[in-house]
Amino acid sequence: MKDLNFFESYIEKKEFHLDGKWFYYSIVILLIVTVIFYSILNQIKIRKISKDIVKLKSIVEDDSINKKVEEIKEKEKESNKYKEHLDKIRSIDKNVKENSVIDDYLLESITSKIPEDVFFTSISIYTDNIEIVGISKDKWSIANLGKGLESNEEFKEIFISSITKEDQYYNFIININLKEVSLSGEDENIE
Repeated sequence: MKDLNFFESYIEKKEFHLDGKWFYYSIVILLIVTVIFYSILNQIKIRKISKDIVKLKSIVEDDSINKKVEEIKEKEKESNKYKEHLDKIRSIDKNVKENSVIDDYLLESITSKIPEDVFFTSISIYTDNIEIVGISKDKWSIANLGKGLESNEEFKEIFISSITKEDQYYNFIININLKEVSLSGEDENIE
């Protein structure tokens, strides 16, 4: 005869069995749900990017914006040309300063040769000559000025172009041709 134990159901350990089919089915379902969720998320991103593309395309195709872009490009080209011209001008200016014949020394050498009775009314300085207009009490002072200016090495030729008497004074014009200077800074005498 068999004993009945009413507490046996409480004493025995229940074993939990997983069936292999259920395990595989749950993994497949989880993968399918993940793929569907990822696809939906990508579709949302694609729609958002598509809307952004449409907005950007409308901006790019806008005629007023394209005109402004063209204007900006033209102004940039002009600006680059101006920068090139400015660089050339700076280079020429630097070269002129380095090779300048007319400087403070030259003007001081002219003013140091002025006799007492001679006064300058104007001095015009050009790249290859100087024109001095002045007044004097006598012709000899003008001749002494011309002779004094001939001692300057920078002058190629001194020519008193006119002497006219007006009241007590003599008006005169002296033209001074300068020696030419090459770009290298060496003097060139052209005959």
